[in-house]
Amino acid sequence: MSGEYFTNRHVEIARIRTAMLTPSSLLVYGLRRMGKSSAIVIAGERARAARPKPIVVSADLSTATSLFDVATRLLRSLYQETRFLRLRFEDVLGGLAPRVTLKFDTQGNPPAITFGIDRRTATDEERRRAFEDVIERLVHLRSRTKRPVAVVLDEFQAINAIGGEGAEWHLRDAMQRHGDLSFICAGSQQSLIEEMIGPTRAFYKAFNMLHMGPLEDAHFASWIDERLRLALRVEGDVGGEIVRVAGPRTQDVVQVARQLFFRGLALDRPVEPADVADALDDVVRNEEPLIRSIWNRLAANQQDVLRVVALGATQLFSAEVRDRYGLPAASSVHKAVEALVAHGLLLRDERGIAFDSPFVERWARR
Repeated sequence: MSGEYFTNRHVEIARIRTAMLTPSSLLVYGLRRMGKSSAIVIAGERARAARPKPIVVSADLSTATSLFDVATRLLRSLYQETRFLRLRFEDVLGGLAPRVTLKFDTQGNPPAITFGIDRRTATDEERRRAFEDVIERLVHLRSRTKRPVAVVLDEFQAINAIGGEGAEWHLRDAMQRHGDLSFICAGSQQSLIEEMIGPTRAFYKAFNMLHMGPLEDAHFASWIDERLRLALRVEGDVGGEIVRVAGPRTQDVVQVARQLFFRGLALDRPVEPADVADALDDVVRNEEPLIRSIWNRLAANQQDVLRVVALGATQLFSAEVRDRYGLPAASSVHKAVEALVAHGLLLRDERGIAFDSPFVERWARR
């Protein structure tokens, strides 16, 4: 979500932009699909309007399996980011150990970058050194170009899965030793992040914190109605109904609003709040193959728990609820809930145990 599809994140974007231009460590955190990554992208675009233009490199850690992957993604981003400087490859990549190899294609895409040792057999120390050398190269570029340099690590909590607490401490050490760089980290697994910034962990008091919560309902609803009215006739509180059924995640709300827009183009009457349910069902139908694939991989007791949560039950561990819905012993229900939270299908919030996705919830309720 960006540009005309992005609203009311002025404070957050301004703060991220400032962090990119001034050496600092900022953690942008909140639930998934709240717009964190989009806010960082927009902040980067606005930061690049500053003079001197900063160098902003990024890596998504969510699918990385080693620090090699992180280092490679940072280098690919660096190659793209510094093309306007017309630097020689030696200026950008020289001095890295192990040496790196670039393989270009004929389409002008970023080159494939590989390190000079086998990532499958490399030791932990070699992986850490590759990552450290990339960070040191960024420090060199900052000194040589006199430009701010920002390192963006999306889904940063995955550093724990990559290398456990050892990788966390290694990243913390790099951030402390290279304080002339900016580190902007984004994370969405809030419980894991809270552990990682706890008193006994590597990132305790390492960051300035920026929480990305839900947009204010009335503003979001008004903004949706305004966008819909650019092309459709709208009657009633359509935006409010979309926020009610699809909220609070920004991306989910926009997804339903977009589907309603396409549905409304085919109508010969104004769009009404009653049409929102049909748009929600359209989204669920579009996502059903993926939802069913996930569902079929779940254990039977996990499927049962999802069905019961979809029906609105809250006290899952009570004997009354378990007897009413035929759930197993409380210990088995607890294990199922923990697994579903780990899979990202359920979460714990002020309501208790709830679905992460309104679309999975709607599908499970049918």
